[in-house]
Amino acid sequence: MNERIRELESQCWEPRQYGPAWFDSEKFAHLIVKECVSIVDGMADPEEDSDRYFWAIENASHEIKKHFGVE
Repeated sequence: MNERIRELESQCWEPRQYGPAWFDSEKFAHLIVKECVSIVDGMADPEEDSDRYFWAIENASHEIKKHFGVE
């Protein structure tokens, strides 16, 4: 697990009045998806460079894996 995943995880612990903190797995999944979308969105703009846009789509999976260190 890389540092970015640890940072996202740390944002998902909810304190409770009684008992241990609770991990919000839905929030964690939402943050990961949001981060993945931002990676793909930041790769290319179809209006500016269609070749780069199609390259981005073809390589999105690789870039996301690399970003989270799970290649």
